[in-house]
Amino acid sequence: MKNLFVSVLVLLTPVLLHGQVDTLWTANVLSGTFRSKEIKTIADSLVADLSNASAYLTKDSRFILKQYSPGSVVASSFGGASSEQSRVLWDGIDISSMASGVLDLSLVPASMLSNTVLYDGINGGALAPMGSVGALNLVSKIPQGRGTSTVLSASSIGDHGLFAHSWGNIGTVRYQSALRSTGGTNSYPYSIGNLNGVLSGNGYNDLIYLQSFQGKVSRWNWQSTLWYTQSEKDNSGSVLTPGYINHLEDDMLRFKYSIRNRLNQWQVYLGREWQAYTDTNSPWTVKDTNRYSQATVQYSRRTERQEFFFTANYFKADGSNRNAVAFLPHILYNVSLSKKDRVVLKAAGYLNNVHMGAHYSRIAVQGDIQSQFALGTYYRLPTLNELFWSPGGNPDLAAERSYGMKYTLKGKGKWNWNFSTDQLYYGKMIQWAPGASGNWSPQNYFAVYTSSTTATVARSWEKYTTNVNLTHQYSRVLATISNDPAIVGKSLIYRPDLQAVYTSEFHLPKGTLQVRGFYTGLRHTLRDNSAIGEIPAQYWCAIAYTVSGANDRWNLLLQIDNVFNNERQYYQYFPMPGRSFQVNLKLNSKR
Repeated sequence: MKNLFVSVLVLLTPVLLHGQVDTLWTANVLSGTFRSKEIKTIADSLVADLSNASAYLTKDSRFILKQYSPGSVVASSFGGASSEQSRVLWDGIDISSMASGVLDLSLVPASMLSNTVLYDGINGGALAPMGSVGALNLVSKIPQGRGTSTVLSASSIGDHGLFAHSWGNIGTVRYQSALRSTGGTNSYPYSIGNLNGVLSGNGYNDLIYLQSFQGKVSRWNWQSTLWYTQSEKDNSGSVLTPGYINHLEDDMLRFKYSIRNRLNQWQVYLGREWQAYTDTNSPWTVKDTNRYSQATVQYSRRTERQEFFFTANYFKADGSNRNAVAFLPHILYNVSLSKKDRVVLKAAGYLNNVHMGAHYSRIAVQGDIQSQFALGTYYRLPTLNELFWSPGGNPDLAAERSYGMKYTLKGKGKWNWNFSTDQLYYGKMIQWAPGASGNWSPQNYFAVYTSSTTATVARSWEKYTTNVNLTHQYSRVLATISNDPAIVGKSLIYRPDLQAVYTSEFHLPKGTLQVRGFYTGLRHTLRDNSAIGEIPAQYWCAIAYTVSGANDRWNLLLQIDNVFNNERQYYQYFPMPGRSFQVNLKLNSKR
């Protein structure tokens, strides 16, 4: 950790020597790919400052998010079959953990989400260096001008939060500083069928600090960002095992430095994580303390018709349950064959093997209607945990291979609409299963077919806007390594067959009123899809009222979540809160 701090300080030193602000700085990510823009309401804008990414993204049906309780670790997937297959990028650099394969979105500030943040379906597979479907690209953009804002939040279930943000200039250098502190006791009554009680033992405390600088040296734009997270989370187990407490401590330091001119960009990324996990939810106590490191250097060159990326990654995992080092060089070439046709080629070297992928897309425009057809082959590389976990890791794992096709239609006018569907076949899908030694071990277990279809419709009037987005998912296990008849032909677990979000915003004489409804369909929690492991479909809604005053010097958000006190859960016997109340107050400097 000390060496990483020294490296960060060395890299930060030239940043403050000379600079000239460049307000046109853009993240270096693939262009020309269909990305659905989000529809952000006034309430969403206010929530984004304090909220984490997982809570904010519930308004989009394409995101499959799972958590035990508010504030707990959030596993996510973006149209893929598992969380490991979808990746989280930061300005084009993959920062998903190569130890676990996922990034906890409860520790990502929603302010790092742009309106084109998601490369959904196989478009993400074309972009992500290690994943096969879906990519979420984060940005640390500095607001224009100068100012400060402070957000205070509290809820009826014991949550509380503080967000302080300032931005401006130091000479000719742009900067922003952001501090976000959230926590909560998460004590609330629950009802699941005939089970009733008060849930407790799920407290959490999260701290996030973000510091960015940006400017210009000669013809080179630069940006440096330091991102620190500290988290402690408790999990009391399900309502069937309330006496056990699992405790997770997680400290993460990330630093990224970028320098670019009109055609070329260099990026350096350093990450160091310390994690301690204590599990008492079993006949014995399991303790796991580990450290993860990542160092990445990326060079990219962009011209009008093509982009080239070369990325060199170093990963290290050590601690009580693994000790591994891996190198991952990655090449990506993105070229426009014409105004309509684009090809992406990528290759990675990993553990003495070379993996290759290819993606072709064609875009057509006819009046107010745009369409995209895409197809390709993609890979998902095994994580260090899957390869080297002790006991149970499998160093003989092969990379997953998938083949996919995507079709998208977009229309503009009084009604804006979007339709998109992805069809994928996965071979050698990695799953944890009981091994010959009795320990669970990852294996290239499944051949799987998945389909994900999303439709979005939006319309705005003078004082009223409305939109609805629906996502339908279908998956079937085509074969297993053992041809187990209890699994073949069954749906993958934790994938709702239908997910929908409806939002309406009313502009009142004073303030705005937002009504949002959520629907999550039936989910299976057991691989044989037995009825005893089903989580039934659930529906809930939220009402939010926002008002501002003193020339927007203050903004107030009042929200009622789960208005009708409906039962809901992401995992079986892990109830989420019923009706709850939240208040956010934002104070702004003079505009």
